[in-house]
Amino acid sequence: MEPIVTEKGSRYILDWPSQQVRMEVGRIKPSLKAEVKTFFQESPFIRSYPVLDSNSGLDIFWKKLNRRKPIKDYGVDWEACVEEMAGVVIDRQRKHTPTVLIKDVREEEGIQWRVDNIMVEDITLIFGDGGSGKSMMACLLASMMDSGYMSTDHNLVCEPGRVLYLDWETKNPDNPGAEIAKRINSILRGFGREPESHVVYQEMGSPLNEELDFVIDLIDEHDIDVVIIDSMGLSLGGDLEAAEPVLQWFRDVGSLNKPTLIVSHKNKAGGIFGSQYTYNSCRMVWEARKSDTGVANGVDMVMFHRKANNVPQQHAIAWHIAFEDDTIIFSRKDVMDTEESGELKIPELIYRFIVQGPIKREDLDDLIADRKGIAPDTKAFSRMRNAISTAISRKVKSNEIEVDNNVLKLPADKIKKGEVFYEGGTSMPLAELQEQTGEKEWEQLRI
Repeated sequence: MEPIVTEKGSRYILDWPSQQVRMEVGRIKPSLKAEVKTFFQESPFIRSYPVLDSNSGLDIFWKKLNRRKPIKDYGVDWEACVEEMAGVVIDRQRKHTPTVLIKDVREEEGIQWRVDNIMVEDITLIFGDGGSGKSMMACLLASMMDSGYMSTDHNLVCEPGRVLYLDWETKNPDNPGAEIAKRINSILRGFGREPESHVVYQEMGSPLNEELDFVIDLIDEHDIDVVIIDSMGLSLGGDLEAAEPVLQWFRDVGSLNKPTLIVSHKNKAGGIFGSQYTYNSCRMVWEARKSDTGVANGVDMVMFHRKANNVPQQHAIAWHIAFEDDTIIFSRKDVMDTEESGELKIPELIYRFIVQGPIKREDLDDLIADRKGIAPDTKAFSRMRNAISTAISRKVKSNEIEVDNNVLKLPADKIKKGEVFYEGGTSMPLAELQEQTGEKEWEQLRI
């Protein structure tokens, strides 16, 4: 009789009801060496570590079982059970996804977001210097997904789900998770919620490849929807700039089969650890930067979009993070009001200035140069003006702006449609925009 096979987390469970035998197979290595726990009449009696495609190894295993529970006394054909177990596990480990014809594949509409415009239903990376706010952002997103909380202060839409936070960064043997719990509870208080988070926290020590089965079992045990890894460098356990360790790490992350948010530090050159290998392996990449607010008990963080697959370039997002006793309050702010506004790309700076009202071309050049710290009458200024000219031409062609007697402004049809692009590139009803602008600015926008 063939076994009944159940997949649970990282393990395969094989049952032979007629022989009252069960085998649980896990911790399967690329060499196909595995941990096999054998049960007879519901009681465990042998744990062994055979190589599943080794005939000699399997022979040793079934003979060991037969010595403990001889076939003549217990009626169990251990040789058949071991061969069937090895065959099932090998076939499933080597199983490929079906081969299909492209003409038969159903197209999916648009990108699948876990948190709109920030995190996809795949692998998303946030990297930055220490103290840039990247881990705090991970805690905010974890709190939102776990609680289903959404607010106009955040201007984010998220898909709720159970979150697993894997933490290689903070250590507290006496009270594991204390630091992350304090952050998440403070954020929940900032939401006006009771600090009763259901985020599943696990302090980690060994590299991910050594704990992969453990993590997969956690995902299964707690019915996890989203995984957060903090941080990539400490969880990798190999050369962060070498191709194979980084690529294998991303293969391990992919084997979790869950949307994953990765937090990572910058390398010495100010880029992403793992260089091109990390960049290519992620579907969405953000850089977090701290901006000086000049406000006590608060900090600004700006997120710059560095990569996405199958979606347009996302606008930079700015946050003010206020720390008040045991409460953390996140609120969106305009990137133009931060010290990092000069990092915006020229096309976005053009739009940010024009949305405030019509502007002369020479004034636009001076404003952008000032933001980027470029002095007039320099080669850098000339290169910048050429880049501005190119960007203006493209925006005119796409009807994002129009030029009239050397004055740049929003096209009339943007106003007629009852909406304009504003605050991070999101669409805002005209009536709402009127409430948020002064009389002079409003009249300029209506021109």
